[in-house]
Amino acid sequence: MTHTRNVAFILCRYPLGISSMIVNSIRMFAEKGISVDVYIGKNSFDECPIIFSDSGTRTFIFEDKGFGFFFRMYRFIMRNTSNLIYPLLKRCSFRTGLMVAFPEVYRFSRWLKSVTNFDQYDYVCPVDCYSLICLHDVTDKDKLIYYSMELHDWSPTSIVYGNKLILKELEYRSIQALKCAVLPSPARAESFCKINNFALEKTEILPVAAMGDPISKKSRYFRDKFLIPDHHIIVVYSGNFTSWFQCAEIIDAMQACSHLDCSLVMHTWNKMSTETGYFQDMMKRAFGLPVFFSKEYIRYDNLTEVLSSGDIGLAFYESLDENLTEILFSSNKIGEYLKAGLPVITSDFKPLQEFVANNKIGLAVSVRDMPEAIEEISSRLDEYKSNALVCYQTHYRFEPYFEKFYQYLFMRES
Repeated sequence: MTHTRNVAFILCRYPLGISSMIVNSIRMFAEKGISVDVYIGKNSFDECPIIFSDSGTRTFIFEDKGFGFFFRMYRFIMRNTSNLIYPLLKRCSFRTGLMVAFPEVYRFSRWLKSVTNFDQYDYVCPVDCYSLICLHDVTDKDKLIYYSMELHDWSPTSIVYGNKLILKELEYRSIQALKCAVLPSPARAESFCKINNFALEKTEILPVAAMGDPISKKSRYFRDKFLIPDHHIIVVYSGNFTSWFQCAEIIDAMQACSHLDCSLVMHTWNKMSTETGYFQDMMKRAFGLPVFFSKEYIRYDNLTEVLSSGDIGLAFYESLDENLTEILFSSNKIGEYLKAGLPVITSDFKPLQEFVANNKIGLAVSVRDMPEAIEEISSRLDEYKSNALVCYQTHYRFEPYFEKFYQYLFMRES
């Protein structure tokens, strides 16, 4: 296939394979005959690697080995104290703020400048805030398409980013000159525009959704791997092992499932999340319960088939901020579960509750009510499974959303 147009994706500190929105965007651009270059840091690539088979898609990896113990200490200090120097850095140049607050991002930006010329691309797509701010000196900012993966408001701290006022300031300055920002849902687009004083008409919607035909035939992957009896309902959690996804609470809820013939499989793509104290606590809580941990890396292309060996998918979230309460269409879990034909049990946030109820794909409850939800869904499993597959085709299939996005970028030029 001849590639006549070019798009670049920039992932400074964002794992390539972590979001179906990113992976599927790259693949859909390639299917359209667009040449795609991916620029990514080595740690981000190794955390969740994806290899693209299309000859027009290339991956360039930044192997930054120049930071050691002192840098890690410096980053720890900045994460926990940088708000103290925010008033000073706010008055400094963008470059100075970036160098002081995020030296690793600054080095990534210098590497980009040394290996590529962004004039060759029709569009440049920074994925998440770090990738956006490392493009501060790109001259033609009208070609920047910002994939906003997190809603960063002006609150001074967050559980993920620590002290974040400097990060928010740099992101805010960068946003103003964008051609377009890509958000996973209209609700998140409205919040993004309100936070950043950005025009809503300059946003496009691409959900975190799966791609391709749904799985019609169940696999036996988890059942055979963990020798789970055929009469047991397999409840699956797939994602990162972290507190804001209520993993420990999910395991605790299994204490009240002793009267049910069910087993819980906790699967993660992230090996590093199994090396934490939180994971050790999960293991202790799971002792004596029908809980199994799946820690082997599963290729993105095989994940849905693996998940189809389950019966019910779990998607619970802490109510920390809008990034989690507005999780509808921002969750890899939900799209993959539906594609695999799994009904879902989700948190009872209003958007999730309404969507789950309207499409009859499961139940939205608090995590402590998980046992009752399992029992209810199990009693009508075939009905819920059928609804899940219909919902995937109607709401969670990526291709129709991308087609509108592609038309916005390219077709109106012709």
